[in-house]
Amino acid sequence: MTTEGAAAASARVHRTVLDLNQILQKTIQSCEHRRNAEMSLTIEMAKDLPHVSIDPYQIEHVLLRLIANAEDAIRSNDGSPGQIHVKTALQGDRIQVTVTDNGCGIHAHEMAGIFDDESTQIGLNIAAEIVKDHGGDLYAWSSFGKGSIFTMELPIEAAGPRQELPAKVSGQQPLHGKRILVIDDDLHITALLYDILTMQGAEIDDANSGEEAIGKIHGKSYDLFICDQRMPDLSGEQLFRAIEPLGIQCRFLFVTGDVVNEDTMEFLRQTGVAYIRKPFKSTELVNAVEAVINRSQQQDF
Repeated sequence: MTTEGAAAASARVHRTVLDLNQILQKTIQSCEHRRNAEMSLTIEMAKDLPHVSIDPYQIEHVLLRLIANAEDAIRSNDGSPGQIHVKTALQGDRIQVTVTDNGCGIHAHEMAGIFDDESTQIGLNIAAEIVKDHGGDLYAWSSFGKGSIFTMELPIEAAGPRQELPAKVSGQQPLHGKRILVIDDDLHITALLYDILTMQGAEIDDANSGEEAIGKIHGKSYDLFICDQRMPDLSGEQLFRAIEPLGIQCRFLFVTGDVVNEDTMEFLRQTGVAYIRKPFKSTELVNAVEAVINRSQQQDF
């Protein structure tokens, strides 16, 4: 298991006996805003499923990643109408959740390593390790150009009292209630940041351009801004300079792969703004986010 995967799989080990259908409904509701009129999602949930012993936040993270993967595949499919079907079923002593899409599919040569660290399918390695840590399996089938099916299997729990999904508690989630604006034109990176940070309790808005970000910054208060350095309309530095009169520069965290560029390095040195390099580990991101928020709160005080 990789360091990143181990951290994700063991970040919160509060196992609870729950109804997986309840987790699935909550997850789907949380990502409704990401789908447009050309993309539909249907749900087929088996009745009276046995319960599973899980960390609900980790399994919600896995489900979010599988749905986001399906959404990305549809967006890459030349604008054709997209369909996602999510289904739960009991198979022997395991509960299955299948996520089926009619997106672009995955090349056969990529399938063997789809859950590896080097996979082009963002975040699936972490999802697979979380499921494995729960005693389950995550596997996939795909036909290039036609679509994919991802299946998560979890072992059922012995009969016991039914429990409801616990409310998110600030003591359990370090970013509980923190409002974060993610500014990046790369939808894959935006989805990855969304998955990691909502798993820690944060409330996420996104902006896919510098101009959109400026509008949202003026319209709403945020605890943190996570910004890419390179965007098509405004660079991260130009956006940073544009909001200087607001006095909120201490709330910026740059995510960049451009630190070898002398201009970029000079900007980062001159301003002292926090940054992390791509590719980053989920633990590195969460630690950096917490550090910037704590520092900005001290300065605001």
